Amino acid sequence: MRLRRTGRVPPDARVRHYDELDDATQATVAELAGRPRTAPESADLEDGDVVKFTDYYRIRAR
Repeated sequence: MRLRRTGRVPPDARVRHYDELDDATQATVAELAGRPRTAPESADLEDGDVVKFTDYYRIRAR
């Protein structure tokens, strides 16, 4: 999965707050935020989800 910063949250997107995620997913989000890297998919997040962390990040799963 990849995170991409987004300034717009689509009305049909599922928004997840960082503190709702499990510890492993929180660590992955913190690591990927603002970095062009990928990580294994998380069972906690799906393609198109938006995570509210230091900004809003859209999840892209492959």
